[in-house]
Amino acid sequence: MPSRPSRALGVVITAGILAVAVAGCSWRVETPPLERRTPTPTVVLRDQAAIREQTVIDVADSSESGVAESLLAPERLAALGGVYVATPSPTPSPTASPTPDPTLEVAVADAIDGALEAAEAAEADDPSLAALLRAVALSHAVVTDAPAVAGKAPRERAMPSLGDEAGPWLPADGTSADAAALASLAVAHDRASFAYEVAAARATGVERERALTRSRLHEARAAALVALPGVEDDRASLYDVPPAGTGTRKARAATERAVETEIAESYAALIDGADAEDVPWILNGAYDAWMQAASLRGFDLADVPALPGVTAAG
Repeated sequence: MPSRPSRALGVVITAGILAVAVAGCSWRVETPPLERRTPTPTVVLRDQAAIREQTVIDVADSSESGVAESLLAPERLAALGGVYVATPSPTPSPTASPTPDPTLEVAVADAIDGALEAAEAAEADDPSLAALLRAVALSHAVVTDAPAVAGKAPRERAMPSLGDEAGPWLPADGTSADAAALASLAVAHDRASFAYEVAAARATGVERERALTRSRLHEARAAALVALPGVEDDRASLYDVPPAGTGTRKARAATERAVETEIAESYAALIDGADAEDVPWILNGAYDAWMQAASLRGFDLADVPALPGVTAAG
């Protein structure tokens, strides 16, 4: 009869062999199954924006806006990180019935509205994403609307997707916008007003009337900005406008487009870091300046940035 110690030793040896065998199978009873990761809300917002940009790319047509979108939308899509493709399930899912592609107009409208709504939702958790999405909406709006204003009389044009043709054009009381930035905007508007006055002095007829109208619009905006609490009045009585920049109608148009583009870019630069309350007047200011530029001779839609005011890194 085997002794008790021998039997105990046999049990230990058997348990050791079993442990080695189990280890060889890479099986761990004590390890819980990995939880399936779910994307954060901001990741979902980014992915949805990327899908909207891909749709715009897919339906871009040969129209002026369509050609511009085919060049700009891929840049926006890259900034959003591309369209996420999930790992296929081992169990095939039923094939969905194909849906017809939307028109470019519908796809762009959806991209604008979706970007603005997503920016509001991302504001608290990811301000950089919110700024990126607002830049996307602004770019789409300018590309879509610019061809229709070519040659049109000057007037203030608010961004349609914001829902109010009357503005706003200025920050409300209690704004967190930097006073120095507002003072710089006032100078940019005042410089534009002066340039239009010089251009009007060398123009005739309708061209002169339109230049004077734009001059008054910019003068009024500059005055309104410096009237805000805490904003320094850095306007000058004279600005440098090279004679060659106003000698011909073509040169005058180029000078006027340049001052409008400068203003548009100055407003767009405020998108990143802006509080939600300041977003409407900032987008309106940038959109309006680009529309003024688009109404002038020689405007090129290809000059509209894909992400105005923010870097591609978002």
